[in-house]
Amino acid sequence: MKLTWSTLLFILLGMANWASGQSPAKAPSKEQETMAQLLDYSRPGPQHAILASLVGSWAFQDKNLPFVKGTLVRTAIFEGRFFQVAITGGQLPIPIADGKTKLANYQGLEIEGYDNVRQRYVTTALNNHIGSDEAQQMGQYDAQSNVFTYEWEQELVPGLKQKHRKIVHLIDPNQYSETYYEDQNGTLKKTRELMYSKTMAK
Repeated sequence: MKLTWSTLLFILLGMANWASGQSPAKAPSKEQETMAQLLDYSRPGPQHAILASLVGSWAFQDKNLPFVKGTLVRTAIFEGRFFQVAITGGQLPIPIADGKTKLANYQGLEIEGYDNVRQRYVTTALNNHIGSDEAQQMGQYDAQSNVFTYEWEQELVPGLKQKHRKIVHLIDPNQYSETYYEDQNGTLKKTRELMYSKTMAK
């Protein structure tokens, strides 16, 4: 069995008590060890700190389409274990009930985090425009290039599955970019590049 710090601490305390003529302390039970592991794997770590550096308010604009622009607010939740991202864009025809649409601002909601067990960055993305599912994005971060790479697959209509990739480049503390790709006949094609500028730190 792999020894944990809590197990070692109990063993050391037991040895000290035995040496002083007292009854040795009990070793932690399996349940206590399991709970300690559950807590440890739930804590925010250095990977979460990278996401925390993006907390604040941002303005974004498509690099090639000036009319595609909006705002993004990222806040830490659950003691920095996850991050909520609220996105507001321009007006679009939004699908509503009874086969109708209405003109409204694009709204997106994302929950970002880092899965300590799978060692992957994770994002769940929803929006009010296209799609009745949630995009489950998983990615890695390259510290040398300051780049996140996320990948996922969506089926927005029955039988039409499409692979996606998102590259997030942290340029400096006040700027980052997002470049989107989608699979077209077996080849990833760039579909959008957004530039973000920080407007308020927190």
